[in-house]
Amino acid sequence: MSTLDILFKKAFEARNNAYAPYSEFKVGAAVLTAKGNIYTGANVENVSYPCGTCAEQSAIAAMIGAGEYEICDILITASSQNLITPCGACLQRILEFSNKNTIVHLSDLSGIKKSYPLTELLPHGFNQDLKK
Repeated sequence: MSTLDILFKKAFEARNNAYAPYSEFKVGAAVLTAKGNIYTGANVENVSYPCGTCAEQSAIAAMIGAGEYEICDILITASSQNLITPCGACLQRILEFSNKNTIVHLSDLSGIKKSYPLTELLPHGFNQDLKK
C-alpha cells in the first residue's frame, strides 16, 4: 500500500468519527509529516457554529501535540458531489507548518481525485517573510 493510500485510509477513518449533528457533513483529514508520521482529524461541530473545529485544524493540532511541525502532504476527504478544499483559515494553518513542496490532496469517499501544491490554493498567504 502506498503512502497516499494509507493517508486516504486514515482520513477516511477519521471522517467516520466526525461530530457533525447539525450539518451532517462529515470531513476527515490526514497529515503526513516530514518524519513520515501520519496524524488525523475530523470536524467537530458545536451548536454555537463559530466554536466548531475543521478536520484540518484538528489534524494539525494532533501533529503539534506530538511534537512535529512540518507538513509534507495533507489529505481532506468528504462525501460531496464537488471536492472540498480547505477553508481560508485552514489554508493559512497549513501554510504555517508547510514546506515549499507541501501538497494538498482532495478526495471523495472513493479515493484521491486531485492534488495541488499548497501555493496554488493559497498563492499569497501570510508568512514569516511578510512579517519582516
